[in-house]
Amino acid sequence: MRKIAKWATLILIVGLLFAGIGALMGGVNSVTFDHGFRIVRNGTITHKLGQVKQLNLDVTDTDVELVAGQQASVTVSGPEVKATKVNLSAGILTISRNSSLPSFGFDFVSNHQPHVKIVLPQKTLAQLDLNLNSGDLSIQQVAAKTATITLGSGDMTVNQLSVTNQGEFKNNSGDIDLSHVTLNKVTGQLNSGELSIDNSTLTEFNATNNSGDTDIEHTKLSGIIGLTNHSGDVELNNSDTTGYRLKADSGDISVHDAEHSSPYNQEPNAADRLEITSASGDIDIE
Repeated sequence: MRKIAKWATLILIVGLLFAGIGALMGGVNSVTFDHGFRIVRNGTITHKLGQVKQLNLDVTDTDVELVAGQQASVTVSGPEVKATKVNLSAGILTISRNSSLPSFGFDFVSNHQPHVKIVLPQKTLAQLDLNLNSGDLSIQQVAAKTATITLGSGDMTVNQLSVTNQGEFKNNSGDIDLSHVTLNKVTGQLNSGELSIDNSTLTEFNATNNSGDTDIEHTKLSGIIGLTNHSGDVELNNSDTTGYRLKADSGDISVHDAEHSSPYNQEPNAADRLEITSASGDIDIE
């Protein structure tokens, strides 16, 4: 027991010593142990870019922000900025970061998550492909013909996104919040989290939520809108759709303040209709 205590004290002293050296060098973020102590430093790198037609991103333990601007650029900030690789070739922008910080160490800031900010001019991308193993995603004023967005763990917040051809959104653990979006033939899949959509236009939209509520408000719906919730409520506000195919295995169905038994069908073959299934939860359409 005494030997363990001595080793623990020694490790602490060495870690603090490295932290002091790092602080004198400037920009120390943490001291970690990865086959020996090493100092993890904060930094910022900005890459100015030319024309971007397609964006492919694959990162781990990183928050990502995608916004519109006049000059295309990528700014990487936080610890170990050089671990994030940025490459632009023939109009295809590729961003990758597969390394993560060691879990054992001495942290001196509350949040040392790397951050990638991508600025793109307001032109329609041919393809948007984003994969975040762990981290939050924020998108504002972006247009793409096709979009594939996958999150392993984190929240997805979107304001003013247009997908004209087709798309797919997936989030294993976290919420998806969409506002002022225009989506055509997009599918959504959430394993654990809430899906919220407001002030948007959806055409041929389908979403499956394994555990969490689905809330769509003040949104124009066209074509067949399919929503499946395994555990959670489904609520739509200000919907002008007249065709319904609604089924609640364990929950109530309410359409414009009128209660209905399950299944409930009204103009079930209408070109514009809602097809909603809830295994455990209510369906409420206002």
